[in-house]
Amino acid sequence: MQFKLRLAGHLKKTLAEIDAMDSREFSTWIACSRWFFPLDDTWGQTAMLATSILAPYSKTPPDPEKFIPKEERAPKHPTQIAETLKRMAADLGKK
Repeated sequence: MQFKLRLAGHLKKTLAEIDAMDSREFSTWIACSRWFFPLDDTWGQTAMLATSILAPYSKTPPDPEKFIPKEERAPKHPTQIAETLKRMAADLGKK
């Protein structure tokens, strides 16, 4: 599902349009993203960068998943985004 979401964003299509894609074209997109040019995953890239920066200063290796905000519902207001980021920062400091 995560690949479908990234592909839909990359192609600027809806998930229904991606689901309507035949299996040969979808398989081609999977192969292209695996071997030639990966689709953008900005949260994943940012998480790996943050993990790499913090690793020398941590007693245990940081988990990249901790740097990717996952909520039941997407925050819509800037204050909700700020609260989510503060909560994530507090969770990192609990160890």
